[in-house]
Amino acid sequence: MPSNYRPLTGKSKARSASAVEVAGRVLTIFSAGFVAVAVLCSFGTPSSSSLRPQGWKLPSIRAGSSGARCDPFAQPGYVESPHSAGELASWRTFDSSCPPSDLFARLVSTLGHRTSADPSQIAPHLSSDLKSSPDSERIAAIAGNRTVLLIGDHHVDRTLVEHFCTLVGRKAVKIDRAHPWGDALDAAAKSNGQATAVDADVALAHFCHVPEYDLLLTSVYSFGADHAETWKSQRLYNAPTRFESRITDLYQPLLAAMASSTYTSPALPKPRLRREPDLVIFNSGLWDLARWASDDIDSGASLIDNLSEQRILWWRGRMVDILTALRKTWKRSRIVWRNTHFPLASEANTVEWFLGTEGAVKKNHPLYHSNRISQLNNAQRSLLEPQGDDVAKGYLDRSARMPVDVHGVDFANLILGQDQHQLDPLTPSLSPAGSIFAELVLWNLQAAVEGR
Repeated sequence: MPSNYRPLTGKSKARSASAVEVAGRVLTIFSAGFVAVAVLCSFGTPSSSSLRPQGWKLPSIRAGSSGARCDPFAQPGYVESPHSAGELASWRTFDSSCPPSDLFARLVSTLGHRTSADPSQIAPHLSSDLKSSPDSERIAAIAGNRTVLLIGDHHVDRTLVEHFCTLVGRKAVKIDRAHPWGDALDAAAKSNGQATAVDADVALAHFCHVPEYDLLLTSVYSFGADHAETWKSQRLYNAPTRFESRITDLYQPLLAAMASSTYTSPALPKPRLRREPDLVIFNSGLWDLARWASDDIDSGASLIDNLSEQRILWWRGRMVDILTALRKTWKRSRIVWRNTHFPLASEANTVEWFLGTEGAVKKNHPLYHSNRISQLNNAQRSLLEPQGDDVAKGYLDRSARMPVDVHGVDFANLILGQDQHQLDPLTPSLSPAGSIFAELVLWNLQAAVEGR
């Protein structure tokens, strides 16, 4: 029989069919196992976007699910003006599942103020006026012996603290070298080799205390991202220049003094329970704009041209340095990064006016132009919402990376177009900016207390 001959018998056909059947079963089992493993892996591996900093984008958790709350200040909305005496301007959302915050309005309502068309005319009140109610108990749980620290410039952040105080019927207090909490001013000047004594007008901070809830809101000041002693010759300069050094030499000693039982007086708030703020609201913009404008004046360059790529990348790197330092210093504090608002475009808003060196003859040296503020705000957003292969590193500390738990606040958008109400060419008004900011503070303080 030829070697290639195969008889067509039934037995051979059965064996062939059996082999095909076994192979099919093996393939089916393998496919099912592969699909199961793929599904399990998809649940177990977080996406890269979940590891990025939280900016203005809302998390997937919506209001009402598991007790979580969305951020109304990150939602599209509009400024609603007061309709009657005693009401406050507010940021209103369009999404009914993410209602606007009313915590600050409730806080004010518990203080027993007389209604007034002008909030600045609210009469001071006694702390004993506070009556127990569901609102007061809720606010006490959020604000009781809490400390909020604003870090920014001596114009805007100081004014925001003053506005907060006005709305609760109080007056902001200046902390200078003569204040019990102001020892760090002279100590820092001495340790950093400052040649001249700290000017009597220099403020370490301003604070607003709400005694009914023992809530303390404090603003401290920096020179922005500068690390080159640019402002050392200014009358209101106080050492040190570098932000990271100001944390250790000024801000931490101030918070330690606030928590110390050594400084007790009816004129002072009760000692803080911790030397760490519950909430930090940070901004760096105006001093950086002033630095670039001063450099442009010296070089004869235009003060309204776009910032160069070199300047923007330097600023981004310094923001990574600074925010990393803040997170390392205060590990449990909620850190909120406020962007820079767009002030009134005015000839009065000059570099010299900002520095307090303006003479009788005003110079055409604009502190900023809206294009430069827009560039900084977009650089901030690039750090909060990194895209693609963009990895920002620290400028002075190349190993530093952007902390993933910094929360962005688009304050510029919240009060955009409200510059007609400004107190001066730069600082936001009491209404609507002051009341919207106060509400933003209470919402973020609640988020800090709840660990969100």
